[in-house]
Amino acid sequence: MKHAFLVSLGLSLVVGCHQDKQAAGPMERAGKHVDHAAEKTGKALEKAAEKTGDAAKKGARATGEAFEKVGKKLKGDDAPTSGKPAE
Repeated sequence: MKHAFLVSLGLSLVVGCHQDKQAAGPMERAGKHVDHAAEKTGKALEKAAEKTGDAAKKGARATGEAFEKVGKKLKGDDAPTSGKPAE
């Protein structure tokens, strides 16, 4: 969903604001600045999405490890041993 939005934003900016000449008037200069800001925003959103994905993977891995540890304790595989043998 976010990639589709970024692609459509980029395409609309390219099609709507494409000029072969240097920006001459104030509206053209303002449009150029908007294009630049939109490009920077798009890159920042992609970077944030990557970081969020990495954090989600780390969280999932930690959750999985915690479930494995609890499962071992429930089965008795990782139970603390005392000096007495189990009966």
